[in-house]
Amino acid sequence: MPTPDLQIFSNDLRAAVRAGIELEIGDQPIPGSKLSINQLDSLETQYANNQDVPDRYRAAVKTWQKTGSMVPILEGLSTRKRAWNRIGKLFRGAMAYVLLVGIIAIAALVYYKLHILPEIEAVRADLVTIAKPGQVISQSFAGVLSTAMLVLFVIMFLALIWWMLTGGVAKAGWWMGGGAHMRCQALAAAARTTQLLIAEGVEPAEAAKLGSSLAGLDPEGRGELLYTVQGLDDDELRSPALSDYLLMIADRQYLFTRTWGLDVLIVVFAGIFTILFVLLAYGPFASLLGDLSKLVRA
Repeated sequence: MPTPDLQIFSNDLRAAVRAGIELEIGDQPIPGSKLSINQLDSLETQYANNQDVPDRYRAAVKTWQKTGSMVPILEGLSTRKRAWNRIGKLFRGAMAYVLLVGIIAIAALVYYKLHILPEIEAVRADLVTIAKPGQVISQSFAGVLSTAMLVLFVIMFLALIWWMLTGGVAKAGWWMGGGAHMRCQALAAAARTTQLLIAEGVEPAEAAKLGSSLAGLDPEGRGELLYTVQGLDDDELRSPALSDYLLMIADRQYLFTRTWGLDVLIVVFAGIFTILFVLLAYGPFASLLGDLSKLVRA
């Protein structure tokens, strides 16, 4: 049976979830799915019965008991998810541009196949009739290639949509600097929680452990925070300089990701569509010009 304090804590978490705050307690580099009311009910029951619960939930309960505030709890359980959503939104916006390029490429290829390519093939057929004996007019595979390319374009387009809907674009953003942004955001949240716990009389090492667990830091991040806290004096521990510095690094990392990560995504995928279309569209022209030059020189 949950204690009154645990019920108050759980009710506050449920209120936050109902208000639309996305909380998660995953321990993987990429945040898990957001917590639901049913999951919170289950976690409350498991904790009350001394059953195993995720470390982040246990750290959240202990932090609330020591501080009496839900602010560090909500920040710690939502920071990674907010950073992840921010990166995902950024890269999905870039992917929308890539898909627009894909739509234009497919439409242009359909028009090319239906209206331009037949005229090219008609000219090539006329060259065969006027060619002198011994003059070889190259065989055209443009019709087959255009059909194959159109199928390839459609498959690529559908694959990119599937990749975007299943979160693959956001994962690409994580590798292109978004992970570092999210990690710095989590470190800043952990630092603020640690400072708050120390102000409540918790030993620095224990405070750093709780703050790191609550924010979902990886082992390396936990070690960095503990090492930093142990090297600060009392005045520095009360100062917001550490968390402010980490937030500044996180913003710089986000700017780097927005500037360079998006460029890489757009150049790679939009470039593939563009290059393939150019090769297909101008290949038959180049072949036709080559055959015309043979006739003229003869």
